[in-house]
Amino acid sequence: MSKTMGRSGLHQDLAMVMTLFVFGCTGVASVPGGGGTTTSPGGPTTTPGGNTMTPGGTTSTPGGGVTTGGPSGASLWNVTPTTTLDSGRVVLRRLNRTEFNNTVRDLLGTMTTPADKFPADGVNDGFDTLGGNLAFSDLLAENMETAAGALIDELLGRVKTDPLRMRVLSCEPAAANLSACMTTVLTSFMTNAYRRPATAAEVSDMVALATSISTSSGDPLRGVNAALKAVLLSPHFLFHVEGGNGASAAPTPLTDYELASRLSYFLWSTMPDPTLTQAAVGTKLSPAGADFTSQLNRMIMDPKAQAFVDNFGGQWLQLRDVPGVAPDSTMFAGVFDDALRLSMVPETSTFFASLIQGSQPLTTLLTANFSFVNGRIAKFYGISGVPATQTTFTKATLPANQRMGLLTQESFLAVTSLATRTSPVIRGNWILEHILCDETPPPPPGIKPLVPPQMGDGLTERVALAMHRALPACATCHNTIDPMGLAFENYDAIGAYRTMDNGQTVDATGAYPDGTPYDGGIALSNLLAKDPRFTRCMTKQVMTYAVGRTFDKSDAMAYVAGVADPLVGKGTWPDLLRTVASSQAFLTRRGEGP
Repeated sequence: MSKTMGRSGLHQDLAMVMTLFVFGCTGVASVPGGGGTTTSPGGPTTTPGGNTMTPGGTTSTPGGGVTTGGPSGASLWNVTPTTTLDSGRVVLRRLNRTEFNNTVRDLLGTMTTPADKFPADGVNDGFDTLGGNLAFSDLLAENMETAAGALIDELLGRVKTDPLRMRVLSCEPAAANLSACMTTVLTSFMTNAYRRPATAAEVSDMVALATSISTSSGDPLRGVNAALKAVLLSPHFLFHVEGGNGASAAPTPLTDYELASRLSYFLWSTMPDPTLTQAAVGTKLSPAGADFTSQLNRMIMDPKAQAFVDNFGGQWLQLRDVPGVAPDSTMFAGVFDDALRLSMVPETSTFFASLIQGSQPLTTLLTANFSFVNGRIAKFYGISGVPATQTTFTKATLPANQRMGLLTQESFLAVTSLATRTSPVIRGNWILEHILCDETPPPPPGIKPLVPPQMGDGLTERVALAMHRALPACATCHNTIDPMGLAFENYDAIGAYRTMDNGQTVDATGAYPDGTPYDGGIALSNLLAKDPRFTRCMTKQVMTYAVGRTFDKSDAMAYVAGVADPLVGKGTWPDLLRTVASSQAFLTRRGEGP
């Protein structure tokens, strides 16, 4: 690592000292134990709500479909719901790249995004907010040192009357007033940067640093520069530092400042704003406080909550994978183009945001008869009344019997396909993992890959998968996965609606675990929306992202079920966000124990 700090060469060892401070400030570096999944013993098993899961195997249904049955009839949700907090805990989390960029934007007013150059954040359970996977490497430390230098150089390079500079430097330091001025500046700056009041000792140490460098260099601004950079390299800025008894496994309530920070990074992916901070100052933010509910409601409806849509939704709905969608250019020439690809993310993002801002039921995600389209998507879906040249996204009714909800949107269908054909396996597995949180185990070693159907030979995906399921080692998982994906065979590899596949009429029939037959993606979406696992999974997804740890162990699944079940059949998207923010998992932290 370079020994110079930023471009000004101030206090050469400061960056290294602060980096060591980052590593030394906490003894917590372990990942929560467990992880993984827990399944129930084999045999017929009753799912939440009384549905009977069929043991692994293929069962004929009307129309030639297959019945969904979990591996040996197991479901990860075969737990007894409880309101008792599970044994999991949050590992000390650093700011991920998105949070870092947003935080320095709001703290310093910069329009740069320095964290874009940081190493990629680790992802677990689909999200980059889990503390156990947000590693801190030598390369990241060096990148952060460089970023801190550039950010403060940019700030101090502004003219003295610039509002952004004046927001940080409320006084101009000089030799005569250095100590008093820096105490004022750093008390405010450190409090904002640390997301809680800076202590007198912390401020005093930074003032001493600024004074030392100012005196030795004869330039007060060099001291200011070094102190401000040191703040940006402090673990109290770089990490979500939360107190409590680190030696105790008992849950400890968060302080008002810690809760303000959790709420802000959950919903806005950035530091608390002055209004939220003021509620914490008055100790009115704890659940028993006067402002908790009003602040939470304000934050959910604030435009800043678009960050939740972009960062939670972008990862959960795989919107970050859209740029990699690459259908075969020969097969889909003239049908799929860049304009269509560029329309996918805005459609789904705007749709998801409308569910929150419009207080829509959770089930609307799967059952909405509307979406948000521009001219290109409207043409692709066969929606009339939208000019082909329209670039903005407006609400439109979807074609009946062809489109309904998320699972018939172009983003889902294209991301879960291959270059030349659909992939019922990918689609079915995505639904199990992201909509029901009831994934299957990985395939056993040595399993041969599925041979794709050859165009023109009359072989359909359904027939090819039936051949694959004939292998006993494959049947266990594919009897669960395949029916979910085959329900969407009316949509080709780029998501276009079709009724024929390789010269054969599309067969999109199947049966739900309780034996209810369905025909097509719309029918399956309606069944998924009524499944209690759907509400539980939505809760688990949001809680994982918000709290920053996994909820995969059996006691965690039972806890999530207890939190989620009051929302089944009646919860809205804002209800879900409020429920997660009011949960004990969100409101407390626990140490590693003795």
